[in-house]
Amino acid sequence: MVGPAAFDPGTIRRADHSAFAHEYSCWRSVRADLVSRTGVGRQETSIAADDHAVLLNMLGVAKVGEDYVDDRRVAFTQRQTGSLSFIPADHSWSGWDDGDPTAAYLFITIGKKFILDHFEHVPGTDLDRLVPALGFEDPLIQYAARSIRSEIGQRDPLSHMMVEDHARTIFGRLFRRSGQKRHYVKGGLSPAVLKRVIDRIEASLDGSLSMAELAQEAGLSEHYLSKAFRLSMGLPPHAFIIRRRLERASEMLRYSSRTITEIAYACGFSSPSHLAAAFRRVIGITPKQYRADWKT
Repeated sequence: MVGPAAFDPGTIRRADHSAFAHEYSCWRSVRADLVSRTGVGRQETSIAADDHAVLLNMLGVAKVGEDYVDDRRVAFTQRQTGSLSFIPADHSWSGWDDGDPTAAYLFITIGKKFILDHFEHVPGTDLDRLVPALGFEDPLIQYAARSIRSEIGQRDPLSHMMVEDHARTIFGRLFRRSGQKRHYVKGGLSPAVLKRVIDRIEASLDGSLSMAELAQEAGLSEHYLSKAFRLSMGLPPHAFIIRRRLERASEMLRYSSRTITEIAYACGFSSPSHLAAAFRRVIGITPKQYRADWKT
C-alpha cells in the first residue's frame, strides 16, 4: 500500500487565494498534505472520507461559517490555530467558513485496514464508536499530527515506522475520547447536573476549586459524584480537570505571550516544574519545546 487516496486541495478545501503552497508525503498506510495560502477568501469544505481523515488547523482562524456532517447541519464553532477535526471513514463534512486571509492546514488520511489491523482486538476500540468531530482541542493528537508533518519530505527508511506510530497514537486518543461523550448513562450524572459540574470546572481551571465545592455544586456526596462523573465522562473528576488544565495551558502557549510561569499558575499548577512534568507525561515534550514548535 502506497498510502490512502490522492488529495486535491481544490476539492477538499476550495478557496480563492493570492499565493499557494502544497507539500505532501505518502507512507504505507498514511498520507499527509500541508496546504498554505495567503489572500484567502471564503473556504468551501467538501470531504467524503473513504479513509479516516484528521485535519489540523496550522495557521489562521475560521471565524464564521456553516458546517454539515453527513448532510445534517451542525453548530458552527470557531476553529483556532491548533484546532482539530476528525472525519471517520465513510462519513462526510461539508460547508463553508470565512476567517483570516493567511491560513494553513495539515490534512492526514489513514487507511481503514491499518486501523482495523491494529485496534480490532483491543477492548473498547469499536470503530462504530468513532463519530465526526469538528474544531476540538487535544494536545496529544496535535503533537502526533505535527510530528507526522515533520516527516513530510523525509526519505529515510524509518520514516514510515515513525509516522505509523504517530497514527496509532492519534487513534488511541480518539478511542479514549469516544468514551467521554456527554450523555446520560445509567448510574451517571443527568445532563443538567453534568453541564453544571463541567461549567464549574471550566470556570475554575486556575486551581481554586475543591472536590467538596464540586460535590456541593452537584448536590451529591464526593464519593457518589466521583463515581457518577466517571460513568458519564469515562474518567474521574481529577483526571478530567488535569486534562482540561493541560488543554488550556496548550492554548495559552500557542496564542499568548505570557511566560510559562504565568501560564502554569493561571492553569492551576503549583509551579512551572509541575506543569512541565504533566506536559511531558501526557504530550512527551516540555511546554517550552511545545511553544517553540508552534512558532516554526
